[in-house]
Amino acid sequence: MEEQLATQALENLVTQFSSALDCLRELVQNSMDAGSPVIDVWTEFHAGDDALGTIALHVDDNGVGMDSAIIDKELTRLFASSKEDDLTKIGKFGIGFVSIFALGPEAVLLHTGRGGEFWEILFHADRSFTKTRIQEPVEGTQITMYISGDEERYREIVSEGFDTLKRWCRHSDVEITFEERSELVGLPGCDGPVEINEPFELEGVISVNQTVEGTQMALAYSLAPTFGFYNQGLTLAVQSDPDEVDARFRNITFKIKSRYLEHTLSRETVLKDENYEKAMQMLRDVANGPLHQQLVATLESLAAVQTFGLAEHTRYQQLMGFLLAEPGKTILSLGDHPLLRTVDGGVTSLAAVAEAAVSDGRIFITNAPSALVTHLADQSIPVLLGRRRADAERDVQAFRSGEDLEPALRLVVAYVAHHRRSKLLKRLLAMLTSTDYGAETAALMVHPEDVYLAVEVDDPSPPEAAVLIAAAAGLLDGIGGRYRRLVGCVLAAPSDKAPLFLVAREVGPLMAIPSDVPMEKERPRRPEAAVNRDHPQFRALLSLSGRAPGLAAYCLAKDLLLVEDRLMERDLDLLAAVFPEARARTQQAQEVGS
Repeated sequence: MEEQLATQALENLVTQFSSALDCLRELVQNSMDAGSPVIDVWTEFHAGDDALGTIALHVDDNGVGMDSAIIDKELTRLFASSKEDDLTKIGKFGIGFVSIFALGPEAVLLHTGRGGEFWEILFHADRSFTKTRIQEPVEGTQITMYISGDEERYREIVSEGFDTLKRWCRHSDVEITFEERSELVGLPGCDGPVEINEPFELEGVISVNQTVEGTQMALAYSLAPTFGFYNQGLTLAVQSDPDEVDARFRNITFKIKSRYLEHTLSRETVLKDENYEKAMQMLRDVANGPLHQQLVATLESLAAVQTFGLAEHTRYQQLMGFLLAEPGKTILSLGDHPLLRTVDGGVTSLAAVAEAAVSDGRIFITNAPSALVTHLADQSIPVLLGRRRADAERDVQAFRSGEDLEPALRLVVAYVAHHRRSKLLKRLLAMLTSTDYGAETAALMVHPEDVYLAVEVDDPSPPEAAVLIAAAAGLLDGIGGRYRRLVGCVLAAPSDKAPLFLVAREVGPLMAIPSDVPMEKERPRRPEAAVNRDHPQFRALLSLSGRAPGLAAYCLAKDLLLVEDRLMERDLDLLAAVFPEARARTQQAQEVGS
């Protein structure tokens, strides 16, 4: 019964791995543990009299080798290992060597030597072995597996063996080479030894390499991250599910090579113990420190680029997406960094936008420079570079829902929302409300042309327009209109929202779009008024003035009073100023009626 259990246990160990050629990883691991600085893996094919031949798979090292005691107590005894509690060794279970039998070898020949002893061990197909002392010196350990197969099988073993070494040993701390010595065309290593080793680094949008306490780490931002764990460069596991690792790395791919890591008995994953947690904390420290700092520095440089084309814009938004996914407390520390690109090619900070949002109740965005943007910049009002669609209502809906915003704008919403929330918390109001500050902040985002007009006041107006405007101004003065002046103007960005008149204490280059709500109570005592010469109504009156200048002046003056909804009771006086006979006929009609 005990013999049956032992046989079954051995069978389980032989077939424990998903691929039979994973035995190469185990042999490389043993050679590294033996201190070998170089490991050579090579193959050869010996043709037979028929289709079958002999495939030879060699693994040679020049480590410390084995003496008789090690052979008896560790190599040929399962679960016997001297590596326990030694963080300089990878293996812990003394079972790697038996995996060579998964390939079904006809024989396995091992030569080794240590301390002046040199040994040959021949393992037979039934897994029994013969141990023989030899006189010829042996440096390190050389293992050869003899497998029966044809050329097609040989090609499979060579290709899969090479891929296995690349998968598990590409970041090995020791040099590993692979060579196919039968020189069969098309096989890896057929033209000479191929180095398995690759640099321990990552190609990514932004990447950093750090070494801490003998632990080497490579991290990079990625939309599809993977997570590689290594000890002495041998792959312990490669994963792709952030939930299985740490949510901090949802947008960060990493490789970590550490003596604190080891694999489970099945070799399928990493052992998650206190040493694992120590290694993970090292990764978090690099992610929160050097990697994050590199992202911020790159964004600052990119935001300041003078020529900002499609490639720069795409990269900028991608990096902003990574920054947006960083922990909230990290984002809040970025207030004073010049990360945001303004539409006129300048830069501004999250804090500046937040302060403007709090004071003005707006966050301005647009996708192209304009005279209006220049006027806003002159008043230190930032206008962010952002996408604008033709359908403004869809923009408003997108802003309110927080959907379909570019990453840079989503970052602004997140930061400004927290800024506004903090202001309310200081007043203890946040405890009394369930306000969705993110949605409210998104609703603050407007396009400048939806709020302001860029105005060019005439100095002077064209002659024909000047005559009409002066006539209308005279009519208004005659009935007590009390306008300081009536001037012509041109709006720098005409649109369907461009009004016929602008009325303000002082008409300047930057004016708010007039409200539909009458401003009787807010009206200055003697405001200025400017008439938009590009407005269809003014053009029509200008055409009329050639035939009936008085009527055109009356209509222009009346239009201004209608816009302000004032002095309607003085309409007859206004009309009489143009047509005196109209007042006489009106009075005559009133006398007849009485």
